[in-house]
Amino acid sequence: MKKISVLMIVILLLCAVFPAADAKEDAVEIATREDLMRIADAPSGSYVLTADIDLCGEPWTPIPFSGTFDGAGHTIGNLTVTRTGEDTAVTYDGNRVEYDTSCAGLFSVVTDAQIRDLTLLNVKIAIETDRNCFSGAIAGYAKNTVISDCTVSVRSTMTISAINCGVGGIVGFSEGSDFEQCAVEAELVFLDVNPDVLCEEFLGGVYASGCGNIKDCTAYTRGYADIYGYAHNGGMVGMFKLRRGYKGKMHFIRDSSVDAEIRFFEVTPSKRAYCEAIIGENCAGDCYLTHNKELHFDFTYRNTAVPMRPESCEAPSYRSVVTEPTCTAWGYTSYTCETCGYTYRDDYTKPQHKYAEDIVQATCTEAGKAVYTCVFCGDTYIETIPAAGHTPGDWTVTKAAGPDEAGEETLFCSVCGAPLETRAIPAASPSSAPAAITDSEVLSVQQIVLAETVIELLTGEAADLQVTVTPSDVPTGELRFESSDPAVVRVDRDGRLTALSPGTATIRIYSADGSAETTCSVLVTAKLQQEEGHSLLRCG
Repeated sequence: MKKISVLMIVILLLCAVFPAADAKEDAVEIATREDLMRIADAPSGSYVLTADIDLCGEPWTPIPFSGTFDGAGHTIGNLTVTRTGEDTAVTYDGNRVEYDTSCAGLFSVVTDAQIRDLTLLNVKIAIETDRNCFSGAIAGYAKNTVISDCTVSVRSTMTISAINCGVGGIVGFSEGSDFEQCAVEAELVFLDVNPDVLCEEFLGGVYASGCGNIKDCTAYTRGYADIYGYAHNGGMVGMFKLRRGYKGKMHFIRDSSVDAEIRFFEVTPSKRAYCEAIIGENCAGDCYLTHNKELHFDFTYRNTAVPMRPESCEAPSYRSVVTEPTCTAWGYTSYTCETCGYTYRDDYTKPQHKYAEDIVQATCTEAGKAVYTCVFCGDTYIETIPAAGHTPGDWTVTKAAGPDEAGEETLFCSVCGAPLETRAIPAASPSSAPAAITDSEVLSVQQIVLAETVIELLTGEAADLQVTVTPSDVPTGELRFESSDPAVVRVDRDGRLTALSPGTATIRIYSADGSAETTCSVLVTAKLQQEEGHSLLRCG
């Protein structure tokens, strides 16, 4: 029994140290902005991102969180934060004086949470407040929280007139949180606009102030600060300090790398001006630094008010270059100041295919297709183009009529030449042909002349075409009549016109053997639109 009890204790201890991973199938799926907002209704729940979300720069209100958020490798793009959340947290300064603090980020106050495998792309934070405040891309405040495998790019500006304030890349104020295998690219701007109050200023690429462990992380930090008070600036952490009376685990930053440039002024009697590559001020050396790399570190410090900004010129003038998205990478616009060379990226667009089009044209009887192939990944889909159908052309005499035998004419498709319809040509009356002329001596029409080449009719009217042929003794049965739009004007075999609907049609008159032809235009107008006494047959 004793052995079983010991085994059970070991198992319980292992479960406490290595809790089972949350099953994704038990998590609430997040795929839209609206889904993301509903986390506020159940902040302690478990969530999984199932698609990239483009927040389109529409201002976001930070929400509290105390659950599990699995980004599942997806991206939230264009998060814009211009105000703090409604909830607050208690932070402390370098003297452990406590402050009720407002918070800003994707989340405002995060406690006992897990946030993993998430990318925040193009976070823009612009907070102006007279309250104590901390901001970070993921959260303004994080306590006892694990943030792992997250990637953040953020441009953050905080304008304050209060006392205890800080701007961080991933988190603003950390209290006992862990950051593992995270990467951050941060442009952090802190603007103190109240020279009458000595503020406590904190700026850090991972978190601005507090305590927490950092392991296998990278930080690319560019910091700019105007400070009427006490400066604490670091490439990863602005100030590391434990809360009064804290007793707990050892804290560390290890196996991490930093590339940092920080520009600031500090106007204060003590002129402390803490600024280091990894931790600006490591109070009492309570955070152990091991196996870290300072890839690059440079800072500029002034003890007088000389504002420093990302743009080094007074009147920036930008040119823009658009980089289109690919199937797997977000697109963006690069903005570069033509005066000082400062550059930044904005206006990100979600990944998407770029298709090239290959058309196989449809024929009269067979469908075609449009083949679309992505130039990046080769993804292909096909759209069917319906068969076009035949397009009627001209009637063509395929068998000439004789004095005692009917002829034949055929309507062909003007596109493919297929025969569409055949109709008979009446046999010529024997009495109409000159008795002295044999079959081999039948005369051909040399010229067709119309009395009018432009005719106007009202709907419902009829008129006869006045036709003269040369030679004059050619039988009139040798002539054929054809309307370009029978729905507007119908023409009978004897040249009788009937106006059916408003519009314009061309009447073609040609000889049966194709030796001569001519045309006239017929304009049909609605009867109600005509003035009384208007001519029924008008010539142009």
